[in-house]
Amino acid sequence: MARARTKDRHDYYRLLGLVFIMILFGLIMVLSASSIRAFASTGDSYYYIKKQSLAALIGFVALMIASRIPLRSIQGLARPAVGLSMIMLVAVLIPGIGKSAGGATSWFSFGGFQIQPSEIAKLAVIIFTADVFTRCRKDLDDLKELFYSYAVVIILIVTLIMLQPDMGTTITICLAVLATVFVAGFDLKYLFLLVTTGGIGATYLIYSASYRLKRISAFLNPSADPLGAGYQIRQSLLAFGSGGLFGVGLGMSRQKYFYLPAAHTDFIFAIIGEELGLLGTLATIILFASFAYYGVRISLKCNSHFGRLLGTGVTSMIVLQALVNMGTVTQILPITGIPMPFISYGGSSLMVNLAAVGLLLSIAVDNERESKSRRRKSRLSLFDGSQEDLAERKTTSRSRKTKKSASRKKPVAASSNVVSMKDSKSATSAKATSKKRKADTKKRSSSSATNTTGRTKTNASDNKRRRNSGTRVSGSSISRSTTKSKKRP
Repeated sequence: MARARTKDRHDYYRLLGLVFIMILFGLIMVLSASSIRAFASTGDSYYYIKKQSLAALIGFVALMIASRIPLRSIQGLARPAVGLSMIMLVAVLIPGIGKSAGGATSWFSFGGFQIQPSEIAKLAVIIFTADVFTRCRKDLDDLKELFYSYAVVIILIVTLIMLQPDMGTTITICLAVLATVFVAGFDLKYLFLLVTTGGIGATYLIYSASYRLKRISAFLNPSADPLGAGYQIRQSLLAFGSGGLFGVGLGMSRQKYFYLPAAHTDFIFAIIGEELGLLGTLATIILFASFAYYGVRISLKCNSHFGRLLGTGVTSMIVLQALVNMGTVTQILPITGIPMPFISYGGSSLMVNLAAVGLLLSIAVDNERESKSRRRKSRLSLFDGSQEDLAERKTTSRSRKTKKSASRKKPVAASSNVVSMKDSKSATSAKATSKKRKADTKKRSSSSATNTTGRTKTNASDNKRRRNSGTRVSGSSISRSTTKSKKRP
């Protein structure tokens, strides 16, 4: 869990550092590409870089604020944000309120600072899309609910943007919405239906305006009108061709001397190719590829379905916008008027993109909070488990002690049993010996009795013999005494 927490922190700071590098690189390139035009129009070579730096500062403040907003609060702001953006899109079309530039009425002007409502609507649509598909996650097959709660709102916003007209922002919104809907798990049949419907609508819009038809013809054959519709793309390709591998050097571009229109806005990637060469363009591509990697990584780590959809929408909005810009500058796609995020000049685009990055960072913060809560739960489970383990250890130690004491007592009992067996054996042997002794004593007593009886019998016979012999002796002695007495005179 500690590794997961460190990875979430790494994603947060790496994405923040990556965006900071892109902003710094963009400020350098804006200064290089706009200094000649700024001096010619205002007399101040740093006019555009000052405004861009102020927008970057405000954007970083918006980034830090957005990164501290919880996902639940962001989801709660989805509908108010869409409503506010629709009000602003309607207000910008009112004469006297909206400011026109380049044939499009797309800005509010406040004291020399301009705000483009369509840029705010881009981010609001992505938040609203994530909110709707999160709420309707279980009812994706209910087309009526999706149509009335989502499709009508998106169609109204796209229509208001096209009335300005702003084809580039419309394309960006449609691509970001398609990516978000695809991740939401919408049926591919309906996605195909949406794509075909959008293609039909785009075809109608292209043929409804003459300048769009000229852009398509210039894309197909720039040499057909080299000084008209094909002039900008030809100058862009000349900038790439003159850059070579290492470029002509930072600040040494020749195309920015009024040869390449919109050198500091939509075609700043061509100035990068000219001044920094192929290595500079590859470095720019690597920066956006890294942004896509960390954006998708943060989005997929999020446990919230809303967070995953929001992160996917924000990442696709910025990355697809960069890809479309690179495609138009290199004649892979028709000219759409989409600036390069973080690098092209444009205060509203920069501030909105930084606020969108703040939403990505909020998702990363939410991932870190989830990892913290998981780690706490794991600690609690480990603590409970440790308590249970301690109890089990105590019981096992007690059982082991009892087993040891029992094992210690068992040999004593065994020895006592052995001793008792020995005692019983000795007792039995003693009994046997006592029986033998008794038998021997009986035998001896019987033998002694027989001997004594024999002896008594022999003694009696001897005594009789002796008595008999005594009588015989006494009789003989008497007879001898009588004979002697007779012989005496």
